[in-house]
Amino acid sequence: MDLRREAVRLRNELQATLQLAATIRWGGLGELTVLVDGRPVFSRRQAGRVPEPGEISRLVKSLD
Repeated sequence: MDLRREAVRLRNELQATLQLAATIRWGGLGELTVLVDGRPVFSRRQAGRVPEPGEISRLVKSLD
């Protein structure tokens, strides 16, 4: 899996659906973390998988 491509997809999804700037961190050992306003919204390490399309947007909406 190309985590860089996944990070770009997630960033674009959040910008398009929520007009929200998110920080997507990806790196070694399969790390992929989505931060919104400095708060972690999703961690691949904790979930054991990459997020499904639309999942991050739903998680962010549930924070409000």
